[in-house]
Amino acid sequence: MASVPGINTSSSVAFYTNCSSSSTFLLSCVHPAYIAAAVIATLSCLLGIPTNLLIIVKLSSRLRGTSMTKRLFFNLALSDLLSLFCVLVAGVIFATGPHLPHKLCQFFFYVFLFCVTSSSNILLLISIQRYYKILHHSKWGKLTRTWQRVLLSSVWMLGALLSLPPALLLNEKNKGDMPSNSSCRNKEIHPTAELVYIAILMSGQLVLLFFYIKLVRGVKNIKMSDKLKQKINRLFSRILAVSLVDFLPLIARLVAVAAHITHLEMLYDINKYLTCLECIYFLNHCMNPLLFFFASRHQLGNREKKRKLFLMALNESS
Repeated sequence: MASVPGINTSSSVAFYTNCSSSSTFLLSCVHPAYIAAAVIATLSCLLGIPTNLLIIVKLSSRLRGTSMTKRLFFNLALSDLLSLFCVLVAGVIFATGPHLPHKLCQFFFYVFLFCVTSSSNILLLISIQRYYKILHHSKWGKLTRTWQRVLLSSVWMLGALLSLPPALLLNEKNKGDMPSNSSCRNKEIHPTAELVYIAILMSGQLVLLFFYIKLVRGVKNIKMSDKLKQKINRLFSRILAVSLVDFLPLIARLVAVAAHITHLEMLYDINKYLTCLECIYFLNHCMNPLLFFFASRHQLGNREKKRKLFLMALNESS
């Protein structure tokens, strides 16, 4: 992710007011972009939760003494799963708007940002690990298991620290435009804190892209079969494409922050349509298992088949 997905808190003031005072069916006063966002978020949860659960179950019994790669996949699946559970809770809050204390809303926003940030950090660490393991194997081999655990722990700790300022700076929207009830959907992150948070995530995405681009270029100079090079390049190209898509929700959030700061009606209108673009981020939680865990298992399966065929040919010739 990664990106700053979240509840679009800066463009839906009028929506809440109109729907809360209307006696018609709820969908009749919902903007089509919000319906599209809800569909994308629902599909992400339906596809991503069971897939990430499957990876966690498969790897949970094999983590002791296993490679760094499997530990990264396990941590990525865990962060993706937690993020999708937060999406479910956010959907319930968005739809019902329960009366919740401010501290509880801060805690929910903190957990939400923590899961999203940790997932983004793990993806960044995976890109660095793959770069050094494939192109600089000797350097990566010097990294002891203790330092590998330190890297994994620091990823989660960094996510916890980066998510703290935006959550602490959570405040109420303009009370004159909102219903007089205490709900998490009536909260918003301070624009300055959100801008800093987006800048940090964009920097992480740029570093991730940098390592994958260098990896794709470096693979061309490695001695291996052309077919294997093509498979690796195709896999990395898909990962690069998904990483580039991560910038779209970040741009959407920048528009949302700009609309909040300038109070321009045009930006508010644009932001409504960009709401569904923000939710595209959650589709990555479904794509991550396919791009990393299952793709690696497929490659390992092909290598195992080739090894068995080679041994059978040796036995027959003997």
